[in-house]
Amino acid sequence: MTRRKARTTITIPEQLLAELDHLASEQGRNRSDMVCEAVSSYFASEEDRLLAEGYAEMAEESRRMSGESEKAWPEW
Repeated sequence: MTRRKARTTITIPEQLLAELDHLASEQGRNRSDMVCEAVSSYFASEEDRLLAEGYAEMAEESRRMSGESEKAWPEW
């Protein structure tokens, strides 16, 4: 199954465009594929960052709650 595509226009610095074109040419690819891959990679890394942040917050909350439970349940 192929993904539907939409055309868009973006503005990027000329030097970045030159580097993109050079790399695309070296790899036998086109700009569009390179930009799609870069954007997908960015979203994946952002999702990973947010998940790691969420896990860290959950761990901190768990540590905080375990400290409170020790106070609420004294040893017998």
